[in-house]
Amino acid sequence: MNTHHGFSEADLHTLRAHGIALFAGRVIFAAQPPMAEDAIAAVQAHCAGPLPPALLALWRQTAGGRLDYNLSLEVATREGPRIEAVSWCELFHDGSSFYRDLQGWIEHEEEQAWEAAEDAGEEWNGKLACLPIGGFEYCDRIYAVTSPGAPDDGGMLAWKMGLPPAWAPALTEDVVTTFAPSLPAAFACLALHDDPLALGGDYGAGSELLAHLDTCRANGLPAPLADALWAFYLRARIDWRGLLQAGTLAAHPYALRLALCHAVEHDDAALLRRIHASGARMDGLVAGGANALQHARFLNRASAVAALEILV
Repeated sequence: MNTHHGFSEADLHTLRAHGIALFAGRVIFAAQPPMAEDAIAAVQAHCAGPLPPALLALWRQTAGGRLDYNLSLEVATREGPRIEAVSWCELFHDGSSFYRDLQGWIEHEEEQAWEAAEDAGEEWNGKLACLPIGGFEYCDRIYAVTSPGAPDDGGMLAWKMGLPPAWAPALTEDVVTTFAPSLPAAFACLALHDDPLALGGDYGAGSELLAHLDTCRANGLPAPLADALWAFYLRARIDWRGLLQAGTLAAHPYALRLALCHAVEHDDAALLRRIHASGARMDGLVAGGANALQHARFLNRASAVAALEILV
């Protein structure tokens, strides 16, 4: 379940001593101790079906912690498909100092299920079909599906809260989507849209992990191991520039979206023409419900608009 890619057991032990764990090719920091078996059994008692084996493997390594990646998903809304960023920065755990701990979110879901059943004139069976395991405050949540016989049993589901209608064209309705067939596949969806060191001090994916590593270095984490951990973390970066250079960008929709967004947001008409010359489609969704031209118009990027009006 874990992909360490060259880290020795001694390295993993040292990283663990500094609150860092590796799971399914991704970095967890502020990692908690393993979840006790009786605590796992208590969570299992709330669920309609067995906990996914990969979730058990995660919890037996660490009860939870922090993640610092981008997660961009296509979701369905009443108005059509959209590309939405989902914040998955915490793996819930009991005693979490953030918005709610694991047990708090379980209780929240149970209250919601009781109310929904009551509104429908039904009686709830007291078991959760979807277990909340992570997310960000009250806005975004990630669930493990534990519903025997369901097509997505064992899969991972994302929920995002919509904003009030006045915030359009932002998402203005709650959305939910099953985005991965398993927890490792969900971790594989966690990506870096750029090199965090290229942000120039701006807050973004990677900034929290960088701060954690600075603290770890000050507390004795060997510099070569910290550097190796950072290199491992950067393997999640989507290198759209490299794909464009290699002439294969058109075959990678996620990377293409990032390239088009970058070109639009930087009002880079030359880059847009280069992307078009590579054979890539220019009319797909890139942000929310907008394609590149609509996104450029919304941001008032004149050069990008002029180029895209010809290219799209």
